[in-house]
Amino acid sequence: MDESDAPERTAGGLFDSLRSLIATLVSIAHTRVELFGTEIEEEVHRAVALVVGAMLVLALASVALLFIGLIVIAAFWDTHRVAAAASVAVSFVTLALVAYIVVREKTRRRSRLLAATLGEFERDLQQLGRRTPP
Repeated sequence: MDESDAPERTAGGLFDSLRSLIATLVSIAHTRVELFGTEIEEEVHRAVALVVGAMLVLALASVALLFIGLIVIAAFWDTHRVAAAASVAVSFVTLALVAYIVVREKTRRRSRLLAATLGEFERDLQQLGRRTPP
């Protein structure tokens, strides 16, 4: 072994370390992109389920309320039809306001999109910030 081999081993070791670092960074990026895709897919599924569920609830509740209103008006048709119609209308408006308030509060408290991905990136940055060069 002569001394001319030492710089080649050092250069090879440096390139191997650099190659290993790049492979690690690509692996980290790959994991984060997979997590990003999974979160997007989950959010789309959640949004579709919410929309379909909301449409079903609205349709069924509307039909039920319509029939309840008709029953109340029919029951008081001979005696107090105007009062019955007014009370049904006020009830519908009250229910609509309550539903609006509930929906508004739910939209204010929605989950942060891509929270897990952003959390992982923050942890990665913290880990990189802790490392000090030798």
